[in-house]
Amino acid sequence: MHGWDVITDLVVLLSVASVLGVIAERIGLSSIVGAIVGGMLVGPGLLGWVHNDQFEVQYVAEFGVALLLFTIGLEITREKLIAFGLPGARAGILQVILTTAGAAAVANLLGWSWAASIAIGAMVALSSTAAVARSLFDSGQLESAHGRLAIATLLVQDLAIVPLVVLLTLIGGPVEVADVASELGFAGAKVVVAVLIIGAVAILLIPRLLHSSHLSGNRELPVVLAVVTGVLAAWLSHELGLSAAIGAFIAGLALANSPFARQIRSDVAGLKAIFLTIFFASIGTLADLTWLASPDRIVTVLLLACLIVVGKILATGLAARLAGAAAGTALGVGFCVAQIGEFSFVLGGVARNEGLLESETLDLFVAASVVTLLFVPMMVGIAPRIAAGLRSSVDGAIARGGQGRVIVIGIGPSAAKAIQGARDAGVPVTVIDFNNQAVLRRRQAGDEGIVGDARRPELLRAAGVSRARMVVVSLPDPQAAAEVIRQVRSLAVSTPIVVRCGYNRAEAQLRAAGATEIVLEEEAVGLVLGRAVVDQLERAPV
Repeated sequence: MHGWDVITDLVVLLSVASVLGVIAERIGLSSIVGAIVGGMLVGPGLLGWVHNDQFEVQYVAEFGVALLLFTIGLEITREKLIAFGLPGARAGILQVILTTAGAAAVANLLGWSWAASIAIGAMVALSSTAAVARSLFDSGQLESAHGRLAIATLLVQDLAIVPLVVLLTLIGGPVEVADVASELGFAGAKVVVAVLIIGAVAILLIPRLLHSSHLSGNRELPVVLAVVTGVLAAWLSHELGLSAAIGAFIAGLALANSPFARQIRSDVAGLKAIFLTIFFASIGTLADLTWLASPDRIVTVLLLACLIVVGKILATGLAARLAGAAAGTALGVGFCVAQIGEFSFVLGGVARNEGLLESETLDLFVAASVVTLLFVPMMVGIAPRIAAGLRSSVDGAIARGGQGRVIVIGIGPSAAKAIQGARDAGVPVTVIDFNNQAVLRRRQAGDEGIVGDARRPELLRAAGVSRARMVVVSLPDPQAAAEVIRQVRSLAVSTPIVVRCGYNRAEAQLRAAGATEIVLEEEAVGLVLGRAVVDQLERAPV
């Protein structure tokens, strides 16, 4: 029955979080806020419909974070990684050090002992990878300058969990220095092993399998294979004592240059949404609303949350600035990561077990962290305006994939003429098709190529269809073409859509779907036939 209890908890969390997520969206808030509030209501602190001793729920929630980082890794090609990897690592390391030190100093001034203050500083230093990454993705800021730097900072924070746990253990009691050095060295070795194994499999093996002739005609198996790679990478990372999200991110990075990357992101979108909703709702269950019943406690929690947000904006902004970021970008990063993250609860548990923090203090910071998480979507939404306000232009504030491009959906002889026409006009082209070999040939010719189903809105968003100059749909099936046109039109209201139509009887269907111009093959063939007849009659003897 224990397994069914877990399923019951998951169903309750999903149901309430979904309903409140819809309500939150209707009133102009993020669904993340609705999910967290839903978890607060049904958790053990209020209604008690979900119990906090169900660790399986937390594992499911962690899986959602891993899927999110896997899809983000798929977006970061090796060129992008090289471009911002080192500055991001510097910014992340400086952020952890400055925030830990600054928060510890403030905590000590407020009356906590130095040991407790360092534990508090370590908790405050970590931010929410899941909440920030999800908000950056939803708002189209994932490839902005501050968005990339924020993701890099968050990944460094995830890696910093192990040394911070060792630090708290060292403060908590007498520990041999040799043991500490050995544990840190072992943790570093595990990171290297995870990167080597996951990278070798994802770079050397998976691309060969994806391009295998046995898989080239199958729509599902390549995507299943890639998703399994991400899940196995998350499992391996977890088994090595690291964050599952780190392993999944590494697998995504390794597959980012694969032509299947966009389609994989599109296909896991539904699963990712489910598991992330469970994750944010499970965070809400940690808040004890009965403990907050006292007005004095509510005021204290709100003041503490405000102090944390302001302090992290300043500390993170300074760290990013010292790492070489522009002032606007640095402050934008500060707004993105100005919350306490989910892994802070792990550090809080270690600090309590080591006798560094009392339960009352931990409850206070857990409540404050949930409050800061509620403001993540708003803070991330403000970040690009803050960054733009300190720069002369908004370069990089919004992802520009697809800007000014012609997107051609479907590869074939007729599409080849359209592609050549765009290239002759000096307009860059992105092609989308399920035939990976055809897409590979277009990429070798210098075009951008995406393997996948253009009926999926996630894939169209990733291709930048809302910023395209024109979309050309060259699919032989009028039903599939109509579905693609409807999806394109929902994302790009005014973008011209030129469509190939094999049969005149399908013209009305395509026109109703939102096509701007329709090229009728029967009429085009008739014109060519007419010219051919005239030519032959002129040549034939009378």
